[in-house]
Amino acid sequence: MAKNYDALAKQVLELVGGRENVASAMHCYTRLRINCKDTSIVDLDAIKQLDVLGAQFTGEQLQVIIGNEVKEVYEAFIEQSGLQKEAMIDEKLDDVPAKKKWTIKGMLTGIVDAIVACVIPLIPILIGSGVLQAIVLIIQQFGWLPADSPTLVTINFVANAAFYFLPVFVGFFAAKKFGANVALGAMLGAALIHPTFVSMVTAGDAGSVFGLPIYSASYSSTIVPIILAVWVMSYVEKFISRYSPKAIRTILEPSLTLIIMIPLTFCLLAPLGAMLSDGFASLLTWFYGIFGPLAVAAFAAIVPWVVMVGIHIGTTAISVTTIAQTGIDAFMMPGFFISNFAQGAACLAVGIKAKTTELRSFAYSCAFSNVVPGISEPGMYGITLRYKTPMAGAMIGAAAGGLYFGLTGTGALQFLPPNIFAFVGYMGEGAFAGNLMNAIIGVVIAMVVAFIATMFLYKPEKENA
Repeated sequence: MAKNYDALAKQVLELVGGRENVASAMHCYTRLRINCKDTSIVDLDAIKQLDVLGAQFTGEQLQVIIGNEVKEVYEAFIEQSGLQKEAMIDEKLDDVPAKKKWTIKGMLTGIVDAIVACVIPLIPILIGSGVLQAIVLIIQQFGWLPADSPTLVTINFVANAAFYFLPVFVGFFAAKKFGANVALGAMLGAALIHPTFVSMVTAGDAGSVFGLPIYSASYSSTIVPIILAVWVMSYVEKFISRYSPKAIRTILEPSLTLIIMIPLTFCLLAPLGAMLSDGFASLLTWFYGIFGPLAVAAFAAIVPWVVMVGIHIGTTAISVTTIAQTGIDAFMMPGFFISNFAQGAACLAVGIKAKTTELRSFAYSCAFSNVVPGISEPGMYGITLRYKTPMAGAMIGAAAGGLYFGLTGTGALQFLPPNIFAFVGYMGEGAFAGNLMNAIIGVVIAMVVAFIATMFLYKPEKENA
């Protein structure tokens, strides 16, 4: 957009009816938000024709979508209107007086949006982790440094910290999302990966609390268990705060909240994700036995959702066992492998169609993260799930690639992370002589179909909506 912020601000002010029709103005990360006294005199169509990305009413508030330069436009608008300057607000704080009718679709959309909102702030560390892991993989593949090099070991554990401590980070931002104490949210996340608890789980005895048995499960690198726990904690905390005497509230509120949440988290809420994971893995095995190639296509398509809810962990043991017993996993590992490349292609398409430099750069880095180190979270939470249509494109591409894998019986001969270097795990001989070539063809099919589908489905004008 043009750099003449004063001219743009003046045009917007005139089209909303002048200073006398503006009650207040503020901005978020991408939008100029104007509360008008009389919305009927606002020329919305004319505003859309200005050098902006879009304009809309949310309730009685006019939102002019500016993009990266919203701060400069807002400051110019304040200077020309003489209004009081407000602090930047959260992107999601939209006042919509009308209550939405409850629907299953709306409920599912709300759940997805809540999960995305809890993870979006983590994108920088996920990208950083992905790039670091890519560097380690490249160095190892070319033999520039030995695997036990102190430098590689250090870089590797720093990169892995982003995922190992994921429940802590998610707990913090989930608490912020649900209006709970962020310190308590992070503390609950930390408790799920505390060394003592991890050791007890490894030993096969997770113990008990208040006489209730604690479910033995690993929660490292998971997000749904802690999001669910913090969501419940937000209500517990508010209830305690409402009925606690003010004089001792600062002591009672955190203490009672934790006492209540410890059994709820370890005995009920967090185990739900682990139980779903184990049951889901068994269901997948049955599904593949019945439907064969179609099962591979379906699983490859839904992998992002499997990862999102954290029920993918139970698939690891089955995959390793399958390779050990039969020499090949033609179902689970291919699903994750294909999905990552399809997600990368969808992110690439978004980058090409994006209208803002910031989104374009971010989409390209997500495409790299999916393909090279095999880290799907930045692209999934920051691009495909966030804008929804790229997710549909990625799923279509993954299904196409998965169908080819299924029809040709292509599978992983080694258990490797789903990234570009995992192609070596598809190299075989004898009965598996054509496995690598089929893997390459299947991945190309997935990426091409995902790219084309996303180019068709994704509408860049909605990227700031």
